[in-house]
Amino acid sequence: MAPKTYDDPFRHTCLVPYVDVDTAPPNIAKMIKVHDFRRNIFLTLAHSPGLFPTFMGTIGGCFRGEVRTIPLLDWQLIVLRVATKVGAKYMYDVNLPVCELYNMEQAKIDSIGASPESVLAGEGPWTERDRLLLRIVDEQLATFTNKEETIEEALTVLSNAELVETLIIIGTYCTLARIIRGLRVDDDQPIRPPQLMDALRASVTPDQKH
Repeated sequence: MAPKTYDDPFRHTCLVPYVDVDTAPPNIAKMIKVHDFRRNIFLTLAHSPGLFPTFMGTIGGCFRGEVRTIPLLDWQLIVLRVATKVGAKYMYDVNLPVCELYNMEQAKIDSIGASPESVLAGEGPWTERDRLLLRIVDEQLATFTNKEETIEEALTVLSNAELVETLIIIGTYCTLARIIRGLRVDDDQPIRPPQLMDALRASVTPDQKH
């Protein structure tokens, strides 16, 4: 079967058209243009003008050190693990620069696809906290729940707020991955525009004490 062609130079695989920012409601257009470069995922989510702002509010909260409780690199560890394990390349590519900007260890980035068995066996560059976060992610992806002993162990290093936030992040980014994969959202061109790092410095803020 010949590939479909669309009257949109940015659309090659996506199964729904991208929202036209020029005809979108003003509040939606403002959210789409939160950066001065294109993000196809925003132009996809904008098909739901009622839910898009709320959904983006949750993700945006993760960006802000004064809002999230969990440390920035914990958030990104969870996101990269979810993206890698469910095959959401777009989500991985968009988040990797955040990890690089805030100096996630390269060994952790390189090992993000490690098997659950190796994590449990104590292999790899992970701290005790990392291993517990990865276990929570892996169990959730496999069974939609967690073993009681995993939660009990997690609460020896995570606060109640951090644990709940971890589960919120897993669920939110799994939803995002389902949209990306289910609708075949195109990779952004380019995925790393020249102004990306400056935009991330402005929008992703360091950890703050709560």
